Amino acid sequence: MQPEFLLALTGRLYDGFKLWPHATVLLDEKWVLKVGEGLSVPSQARVLPVASDETILPGLVDLHVHARPRYAPWFPGAGVTAVRDAGGSLTGLQEARAWAAVRQGPRVFGAGAILDGESSFFTHFGPGAVTGIGDLNAGAWFIRTPQDAETAVERLAEAGAWTIKLYEQLPPDAYAAAVVRARELGLNVMTDLGMRLTRGLAGAQVDALQALKLGVCTIEHASGFALAYQRMGFDPASQFPDDAVLDGFAQNIVDAGAMLVPTLSVFAGGSREERADLSRLPASNHADEMGGEYGLKTMWDAVHRTAVGKREPAAWDLRLAAELARRVVDRGGQVGAGTDTPAGVDNLPGGGLHAELEYLVTLAGLTPEQALHAATGAASALLDGGCGVLRAGADADVLVVRGDPTRDILATRQLRQVIFGGQLWA
Repeated sequence: MQPEFLLALTGRLYDGFKLWPHATVLLDEKWVLKVGEGLSVPSQARVLPVASDETILPGLVDLHVHARPRYAPWFPGAGVTAVRDAGGSLTGLQEARAWAAVRQGPRVFGAGAILDGESSFFTHFGPGAVTGIGDLNAGAWFIRTPQDAETAVERLAEAGAWTIKLYEQLPPDAYAAAVVRARELGLNVMTDLGMRLTRGLAGAQVDALQALKLGVCTIEHASGFALAYQRMGFDPASQFPDDAVLDGFAQNIVDAGAMLVPTLSVFAGGSREERADLSRLPASNHADEMGGEYGLKTMWDAVHRTAVGKREPAAWDLRLAAELARRVVDRGGQVGAGTDTPAGVDNLPGGGLHAELEYLVTLAGLTPEQALHAATGAASALLDGGCGVLRAGADADVLVVRGDPTRDILATRQLRQVIFGGQLWA
């Protein structure tokens, strides 16, 4: 029995893993039903025209965001139909999932509260930002012992967290216990271990090589490698890893079966004097909504002012993340596209992922197709396999863009149509 509601698109198609010169995708209001060459289109299907110079894509995935209700709709509007939320309160995570349920925001794979040590950076955000285990409104939980870590992971799992976010000042024994318990429960583990720009050399306790050996799934921001480099006897303040060291770091990521999420965007904004031209990005039409005393522009302006004395470490971190991304891909490993939006400077929710894709090409040296894969097929493999890909059983999230982004990554910005959950996005 055929579903009552069908959409069909035929043309050049990138499914997240390969380019089809000419193929058809058939979907209903929830799922992709079929993808292939020469498919017959049911008579009751609504056929959406795709021009010969356009490309059909999966909805894009941003693997590192800090989502807020205010700008949830910006993501689908920019062609970003799924995100991995990299930490926040459990209350916020439930709100974020509610956006997707009514198609007002992206699909969310979230962490809930971040796990960190007693000297957590998050105490700077004031009372209630970091609390004991179980607080639904806190963005981070204090972890002191391995038992604390196991309990926190279990509480997050019970609350529906999809991933566990481990931060830079967790004690090593508690860090290890958290990874083990999370993997026992089938949870993904993401980690931010600090960079030169942050507290990666002074406050962090676990380095990237240790984290990879323990079994984390993703290394965010290429964090923890500056500390590993320092522990090798080098001085990151005056030295940069040579090719042999970089190759070794990249091989460790690949051998561990982990993914690097370099978030070049958050470093790029902090390493340069000039401000980004957001008008070149999808979702830039929300400029009027970014103002106000507590708006994104105010936050970005403040960060830009305070970053003046931190340009050099930000540039160092940017170079490291870019170098590792290229080497990981060259070795057959996985790099995921994430932005850390809205952190940093001019890091636009939704539209910023298109800037990240450009950075992966221009700064990291990936091919356009490799960069596109980082926001589609690679993300799909990390998440549930339903988003970021066009194949039978995948989520009915489809983009049509002008041009061929497997040859020119800027083509992702030329959105002509967004289909989110089988429905045309207004």
